Amino acid sequence: MNRTGPPDPLPVHQLLLSLLVPEAPLASWYERLLPCSGTLPQLTSRWRDRRAVVAVVAGFRSLGQVIFINNPLSGLLLLLALLLQSPSVALFAGFGIVAAHLAAKALGSAWEDRHNGIYGFNGALVGSAIATFADLGPPGAVLLWALAALGGGALSSVLVHGPGRRLHAATGLPPMTLPFCLVTWGLLALVTLADVPPLQLHSPAMVPPAGSALQAFLLALPRGFGQVFFCADLASGWLVLAATAVASPMAAGVGLMGAAIGALAGLASGAAGAVGMGLWSYDGVLSAIAIGGIFHAPTKRSLGAAALAALAASLLTPPLERLMPLGLPSLTLSFIVATLATLLVVRRALPTVVPVALHAILTPEEHLQRYLVTRRLLNDFRSRLRGAVGGGGWTSLAPSADPALLGRLEELFERLDRDQDGQLSLSELVEGIEQGPSDPVAALARVLAAMDLDGDGAVDRAEFIEVMLRLRRLSDGQERLKRYLIPVDADGDERLDPGEMDRLLGSIGQLPLNQREQRAVFGPELSGLSWHAFFDRLLLT
Repeated sequence: MNRTGPPDPLPVHQLLLSLLVPEAPLASWYERLLPCSGTLPQLTSRWRDRRAVVAVVAGFRSLGQVIFINNPLSGLLLLLALLLQSPSVALFAGFGIVAAHLAAKALGSAWEDRHNGIYGFNGALVGSAIATFADLGPPGAVLLWALAALGGGALSSVLVHGPGRRLHAATGLPPMTLPFCLVTWGLLALVTLADVPPLQLHSPAMVPPAGSALQAFLLALPRGFGQVFFCADLASGWLVLAATAVASPMAAGVGLMGAAIGALAGLASGAAGAVGMGLWSYDGVLSAIAIGGIFHAPTKRSLGAAALAALAASLLTPPLERLMPLGLPSLTLSFIVATLATLLVVRRALPTVVPVALHAILTPEEHLQRYLVTRRLLNDFRSRLRGAVGGGGWTSLAPSADPALLGRLEELFERLDRDQDGQLSLSELVEGIEQGPSDPVAALARVLAAMDLDGDGAVDRAEFIEVMLRLRRLSDGQERLKRYLIPVDADGDERLDPGEMDRLLGSIGQLPLNQREQRAVFGPELSGLSWHAFFDRLLLT
């Protein structure tokens, strides 16, 4: 809807930012420990004009996205895991990825989605499944199954681009590996019913006898990761686990929790042989990572939900296998059902567990940082709000601030305070802010009034330093806070109303605003705040 009238005044926090010297953001602890972790966007942006390099990087990202990691170095390790299992599995996974990417491009999908592996991972699984279940021995079989892998990979992108996007638009739920399951079931059913040589399937492999329960449990942990890619080889399983840890140690840890839960469920059911092969664990690995780190930040509540999802996925596998027609494998159906059901239950029963917006998904570590930044900023805000409403004045951040930063702010105040009277005037602020709006005097008069925390009509050194310390903290965390806020804005109007504010506070363990606090934040009419107005409240309350 088009808006008429004068533009909104520039927010206070943006006007004041010109006074701060930009500082490079500090790397997170896991980025310092593992420089190769995260999503490594520079590997795509740096070589964007080299089509061959970008295509290879996108292929590696597609492999990683199978297990929710968007990291090309991890994808390289995953390729090695597939080669260790079987060169044919690696080759057919490549066929699926190439076909999926070409189909997605033909469908007009977004470049970022294709090169982040969003369209390729279902194709990779289709190819891996064909190489696992197909008998490639008869003459001509390799060529025909390769064509099937190419066609199946392309069809998976059609399902992602069409029904998958409609599913997300209607429910907010991701299709995950459902396109892979549908395509693979269709191909295997067609081959089973047609019974046309040389297209034949392998006979189901016998599960080897189990050793001790402890041995089966320990083997289930790496093999649970490997079986996500149909890799029963133990070395391949360790490589898949290592590839996950390279991109996200938290994802690896949460996945191990899911694998352990699945293994224990299998042992309790008396299926020690299948447990040792990882067949009771791979759905738990995927469900745990999805709920406890990808679609939600890894907090106590989301990790609890992840554990329940992993248990449900593991227990669902045997009955779903029995329900499959024609003896078809259930593939990742248990993971899909358990994860989608958990997402719906959490959405309804735990509305304060804020999901991660699908377009803002990165790594569990980054999602946790967004949560922690939001909690710190809102806890500070709520503490100051209680003081303001109760007439307790404002508390200073200076005692806990970095001495070097305090020194720089002292020097800044001295430069701005040209008459050295210990207070900032409007003219001094106008001179200090180099790039202001078209009407800097009126705008900066608002800024000066906002910086007068005690309301005595003057901005002294302590007030200036306090506001600038808050501004530094806010500017350092603003992007993460914005991404955390996106799902809280239920109606998508880019405004925060009182109900959404209460949900936001509840997500970090704070009680809802009382009536006095609501009026102080939203005004007597309790009208919503734009994002910029909300950031000003965080700065100046």
